[in-house]
Amino acid sequence: MMSRILGNHPNVFSFQELHYFDEIMPPAKAEQAIAVDQAIKQYTTLMAIQRNGYFGSRNTDAFLDEAREVIGKAGTLTHISLLQLFLNNEAARNGKSIPCEQTPQTIFAASDILKNLAGSKIIVMVRDPRAVLFSQKYKWKRRSLSGGKIPFWEMVRSRVNYHPITISKIWRSVMTEAGKLSQHPKVLFVKYEDLIAKPEDVIRQVCAFAEIEFEKEMTDIPVVGSSASSDNPSQRGIDSSKKEQWQNGGLSDAEISLCQEINGSLMQQFGYDIKNVKASPVAVSALRILFPFRLALAAMFNLKRLKDPMRVIRKFR
Repeated sequence: MMSRILGNHPNVFSFQELHYFDEIMPPAKAEQAIAVDQAIKQYTTLMAIQRNGYFGSRNTDAFLDEAREVIGKAGTLTHISLLQLFLNNEAARNGKSIPCEQTPQTIFAASDILKNLAGSKIIVMVRDPRAVLFSQKYKWKRRSLSGGKIPFWEMVRSRVNYHPITISKIWRSVMTEAGKLSQHPKVLFVKYEDLIAKPEDVIRQVCAFAEIEFEKEMTDIPVVGSSASSDNPSQRGIDSSKKEQWQNGGLSDAEISLCQEINGSLMQQFGYDIKNVKASPVAVSALRILFPFRLALAAMFNLKRLKDPMRVIRKFR
């Protein structure tokens, strides 16, 4: 949602989720020089994702000539400067001057970005972890809600990935990582709930942070991407009805209880109240017993995406 909002600004170009740091670039190699052949391979992969969509064709043949020309003129590149080159070129290709990259996993590369990409700023979107659970639990429905735009295999992967402990621990891992940047002058934290409650006020704050002028048209975004309702591109604006969906059914008391147990202190730091629930001990125990099996199954379904399996494992401590 924030990416779409910023992408409505005349100077900002919002990208697809590129997954550069977690799927394309070798782990922990941001500042390492990159060989020309590898640079071309990574650059064409970025082009394929951006121009064909994340779930589209990854055939890079059509982009080879363009990538060779760009890389040939660039001189020596590191993995992270290659990303900057791609972002700037692709934004310029679309008549914009400010690139906006929106992959959630990029938070784990935030320190590399702030250190190496001059002028970069980071907006950290924060959302109630119980709402995140609700969204992830029903994410598999996006295939039908989007009119079939999501591949069948991705629908299956989304369903396999969900377990309340898995999602709760990922939220904790992400927010813990983001918390390290809480005092950084080039990092802004924005709560999702504030954004949909007072969109213009929050967007003005974001614009001031990004040093761009607020444009009224920025709020004119399509109502799409929900895990609970069909996409409706003809409906425009910011839908405030999604704020408390998790409280209206869809999550069991056991799921809520586990989420609050894992994230209680962090939730309170971000201003989220703990709900008093009476979860069945049997239901909670059943979810705990099931967790390692679901985690192993999820790992199998995500094996091709895991550039750094040990980093993923550390998220579940």
